[in-house]
Amino acid sequence: MKKLALVLGGGSSKGYAHIGVLKVLEKNGIKPDIIVGTSMGALVGGFYASGHSIKQLEEMAFKFNSLGPFSLYSTLFKENVLNVDKVKRLLDRELKDKKHEDCPIKFVSVATEINLGKEKYFDSGFVKDSVLASISIPGVFPRFKIGDNVYVDGGLLNNLPEDVAKLYMPDAVIISIDVIGEYSKQIEKIRMKTIEAIINASTLMTQTIANNKPKLADLRISISQPHVSQFDFSKETAKKSINKGEIITKKNISEIKRLLGINIEKKKNTKKVPDKTN
Repeated sequence: MKKLALVLGGGSSKGYAHIGVLKVLEKNGIKPDIIVGTSMGALVGGFYASGHSIKQLEEMAFKFNSLGPFSLYSTLFKENVLNVDKVKRLLDRELKDKKHEDCPIKFVSVATEINLGKEKYFDSGFVKDSVLASISIPGVFPRFKIGDNVYVDGGLLNNLPEDVAKLYMPDAVIISIDVIGEYSKQIEKIRMKTIEAIINASTLMTQTIANNKPKLADLRISISQPHVSQFDFSKETAKKSINKGEIITKKNISEIKRLLGINIEKKKNTKKVPDKTN
């Protein structure tokens, strides 16, 4: 089987679909040799690459809201709208001091180094730090500092980092997962709350950049989810998104196997042939 580089794009709660993708791949005996993730793709990819099972990923997704509601700030003069403490608690509990170097699957997290205005690829150090750097949506979550460097959401510059996968594993088959799909189909309501407007504005920017970049994946799978609100992390939303990821991946599994050089066994003809020896 050829090497597989799996690229998991950002998309807030729509990124739960990545769990469904991984679930179908695993059921078909396929595990990535490298996972490159941005934002929610980095969160899901970081957990999976570090050794968490699909069952553990689903349990975390279903219980995410039970960690406590996001803390809303009472003034617009704060640096960010939401508190990221619940995510930090989850990462501290599940990843502890796990480093990239310890992961069973090579993992690269993509963030934006905002003080220098360039992309940052994390392939070493603590996984929880690289994930936090990648999910720090500007204006929504606090900026993440490592030393003197300040990092924000990787989707700001590279929401579907196929080029990063190509850089790290040029001989691999690249399969990328876009959980946003066509932007215009994601907006359910014209009147949006402040947080929804911020998220959707960010999505429009990141998706436009992604679509204007050269397509480097051997297969880019688009999972359109207009029924999933990007900031609804409820158990019901997680189930919908994971299920959508499963459905779309099942439709593409034959092509995935072909690209990886996996023989697809055809059903044997079990129809009995009449005995004509007598």
